[in-house]
Amino acid sequence: MSPGGPDDGAEPFTVDARRLRTLPASTVELCGDITAFDARRAEAETRERQDPLYWVDLEVPRGWVLVGDNGQGDEWWLSPRGDVWFFDHVDGERAVSRFAPMHLSITQWLMVGHVLHALEQFDEANDAAVERTLAALDAISPELGVRWPYELV
Repeated sequence: MSPGGPDDGAEPFTVDARRLRTLPASTVELCGDITAFDARRAEAETRERQDPLYWVDLEVPRGWVLVGDNGQGDEWWLSPRGDVWFFDHVDGERAVSRFAPMHLSITQWLMVGHVLHALEQFDEANDAAVERTLAALDAISPELGVRWPYELV
């Protein structure tokens, strides 16, 4: 049997569906920075990334689940502990240094998507709108406005 086949003793890939129950019922673009996957797509996207060659020189423990992206290569991952992490795809490099903890639950991350969507509704966001958005982000998670990986305007 080939490596990775059913007879090699490796556990088959599975995602604990209970961890994904707060994802939307269907994949949805919440804002330019966040497309949140439904549970089925999260599992499928994560399954595609189980190939060790995808993670050159990087061991990824089981339990990480890809829960969203931004449509331009950056990704949102759910850690084994249940918090959301940001993956910056710069140059396609898959390295530990490209992952940043956001200190958000899935529910909080979805809330962020809605807050940012409201900001995106302005043709040109004024300072007051940006300040309100930063305050909303910080209300979701302290200092999230500082940690957020993208510029708000």
